[in-house]
Amino acid sequence: MTPQGSLISGDLNNAPLYAEVWFAIFKCDSCGYATLGMIDYNFSLSDVGVSQAQEDFLDDSEEIKWIPEAAVGMEYEDVPTEIASVASEAYSCCSISAYRSAVLMARTVLEATAKDKGVTSGSLYEKIDELAAKTIITRQLAEEAHEIRLLGNDMAHGDLNTPVSKEDAEEILGFLDSVLDYVYQQPIAIERRKKVREQRKLSKK
Repeated sequence: MTPQGSLISGDLNNAPLYAEVWFAIFKCDSCGYATLGMIDYNFSLSDVGVSQAQEDFLDDSEEIKWIPEAAVGMEYEDVPTEIASVASEAYSCCSISAYRSAVLMARTVLEATAKDKGVTSGSLYEKIDELAAKTIITRQLAEEAHEIRLLGNDMAHGDLNTPVSKEDAEEILGFLDSVLDYVYQQPIAIERRKKVREQRKLSKK
């Protein structure tokens, strides 16, 4: 993020050059879009000067609050579009601290993955075990999937007193990535590798 122009005072009455909240306009170096950065910081421009105020603002970049708050998803190659979009949404939820929503989305992706692989009957518990029985996932991945299911069940069934931390959500999303990688991405990567190997053999003849 690159700052554009000068700081803006958060004082609505345009009082003397002193405020508790300051803003700056930033431009994303990647997409080129602008966003607003806000920071709670007590200083007077008459005391520190504009250049020093700018420097102090940027030095406290970890304290900047972004408006609008950025939601960062995840790209999944070789995963069915509908499933990949919900998995990406889970990451978006996590990136804006909506950890319960992230876990619930991860559980939804598991359910959709089971259905996509023809496992449609029974509870999610039974579907996960059936995926393992059919060797669509490994037994270890089944254990990871059950962890997603168990925490996701608390959210789905309205047990809102269950705490979900950032670490919880990130671990659940890691489990989800492992399942999606094994079920969808690795098989296609293997086939891609086989084709490359065969083409190399043919080119040597």
